[in-house]
Amino acid sequence: MISFTLLAVLFLAGLAGGLIALPMKSSKAKTSWLCLGGTFAGGAFLATAFFELGPESVESLGPWGGFGAIVFTMGFLFWLDRQGHHAHAEMHGCHPHGGKGTLAKPWILGGMLGFHSLLEGLALGSVSAGAAQDALALAILFHKATDTFALAVTLSRYGFSGGKIILATVLLSLASPGGAWLASGVNVGDLEILHGIFASATCGTFLYLAGSDLLIPELREREGRRWKGLAAAVGFGAVAAAIFLGHG
Repeated sequence: MISFTLLAVLFLAGLAGGLIALPMKSSKAKTSWLCLGGTFAGGAFLATAFFELGPESVESLGPWGGFGAIVFTMGFLFWLDRQGHHAHAEMHGCHPHGGKGTLAKPWILGGMLGFHSLLEGLALGSVSAGAAQDALALAILFHKATDTFALAVTLSRYGFSGGKIILATVLLSLASPGGAWLASGVNVGDLEILHGIFASATCGTFLYLAGSDLLIPELREREGRRWKGLAAAVGFGAVAAAIFLGHG
């Protein structure tokens, strides 16, 4: 049975990431902080897609299956945007220009993060206690707070209330320890293909959202471009380092 302490640490790490993002939603906080949080999340998403989810997709589904699923997901989200009354024209970056934009992408992001976290937890719970389990737990722990932070910032940018952001943070924080707890008592050895499918879908979602919502619209604007670029680089570097240290 996986230790309760490890499950609690994973939950608290996720909770901390979401709560850190909450002050950015405050009307007293400068909009620029929300922009910086968004580009940080965009950089973190790119690193996760390049160094974790992409390789997992190819390993599980093969090169054609993995890349095909990633491209399909990005194409589907592009189509969804077009059906959503041209969300980018209505909400550009963190600066709304009238209208409400589509709410589909925040929900898709939350769902993909939730599935990814659940599968990570299932993998963790299926590994016997020891060095292998400790290494995997460390890898999950390193980016758990980044995931909940990115989700909270994205929900803030789409106008979700603080209560809904806290609820989403709690649910996402529970996904990894919940999956680990479930897997510790059952056999999950046949989830490789399912893991590859969700890894591909999550990778495509991260790449699309990083480009269409979190990075390109913000970096097009001259105001604060240097700081936004720096925040994106910090997010990318922090997650990349965490992934390599966790896998090393």
